[in-house]
Amino acid sequence: MSEESRTKTQRKSYSNLDMSGALALGFAEKTFQMLSQDADNALKRPWHKLERGLRIGRLREYVARETEKMKLCEEDSSALFKLLCAGLDRKMLSSKAAVTYDNEKEQITEVKGLVSHSAATGRTKYQLLEKKATGTQKKRSSKETPTPISSDGPQ
Repeated sequence: MSEESRTKTQRKSYSNLDMSGALALGFAEKTFQMLSQDADNALKRPWHKLERGLRIGRLREYVARETEKMKLCEEDSSALFKLLCAGLDRKMLSSKAAVTYDNEKEQITEVKGLVSHSAATGRTKYQLLEKKATGTQKKRSSKETPTPISSDGPQ
């Protein structure tokens, strides 16, 4: 057998189906549209379902708003951001009960347990209060009082 008579697998090109290339372009457009929708909806999720990077971005934006509102210096705002990131790493800010997050505005409205202390020098220090871990406690039964037994007996 000669090599000329041997058949080779050939790729079908889509160029003969559609001269405008709309097939490949349509797929790319749909994929891009789907990815951009996912990116737009990413911040509209509840706080406890946001990814870590998105949470850090929201914390950074919260610190910027607090800096403007409280007139914080650069050192205080960076200390606040580091404190909030450390709280996120220690899972203190992971639950939706710890952070009030507005899904519509895509911003943090309140961090529960965040306390500020203003010094006489004008510096502001922040602290995250930890909830003490308490397990479910059993209800203690009080001493049972003896029930009075009737001395009347059967008649």
